[in-house]
Amino acid sequence: MRSPTTAAEATSDPIAGGSRNATSDRPLTVPFAAPDLFDLGRRAAAARDIRLGRRASFARARQLLATGAWRGPRDACESYVEAADLPALGGIAAALDAGVGLLVGAGDLEPHHLARAAQARSLWRLSFQSGESAARRKARLDALRDILRDGVVTLWGVMPTPEGEAEGLDTLQLVATLRLALPEIPHVVLDVAALGPRLAQMALGFGGDELWAPIVSERALRLGGNANNPAMTRKEAATLIRGAGLVPTERTAPEMYREESE
Repeated sequence: MRSPTTAAEATSDPIAGGSRNATSDRPLTVPFAAPDLFDLGRRAAAARDIRLGRRASFARARQLLATGAWRGPRDACESYVEAADLPALGGIAAALDAGVGLLVGAGDLEPHHLARAAQARSLWRLSFQSGESAARRKARLDALRDILRDGVVTLWGVMPTPEGEAEGLDTLQLVATLRLALPEIPHVVLDVAALGPRLAQMALGFGGDELWAPIVSERALRLGGNANNPAMTRKEAATLIRGAGLVPTERTAPEMYREESE
């Protein structure tokens, strides 16, 4: 019988299994040659459990749109803006003045730096293409690691975002890699709209810890034009999390959680 996973094992190098220093300047080692994806997932899930507990979350959020209008419930615990909408809004300062507490996106680091200075948080969208070369994937992760090492921004979370359709095993491998190779980032967030609810649920078993989707009180059936609607009720989000073997919680503040009862 295998002994329980230790903290050192959970944060070991994703490809070699040896210990790694979270503050090391060396380039990331990416586990594209790893022979056992599910062993990688087990270690990533253990690292998540050690840091956050054996739970996953969802949150009610509202979005500041490029028009300046809000979309989502007024009593949402999270108010966010997409980095792509900042130019139309007049910049990050205007978004912060409007009540934004979370900047979502990548690219220009200055808005993330200003958000941090204003006590707001950053959720980094890490773009990827399913089937891209190991060298390309490694370059993406090394670039993110360089940003963290330089200390210009502190990221609350990272959200892998596919360019095109996400492939299952490739996405699961990336989620596990983000958890193990970037321990500086507390949260690995799963975009339900981009991944689909089932792949997002599977990714919870590979180190992910939050479902990113509109949370609504009622949802129409996913039929016809509504087939790809990513919105979920609290019950649906909790069911997905519980189905992944985790305790479902609703995030009510940046680091405050309320357990969902059955």
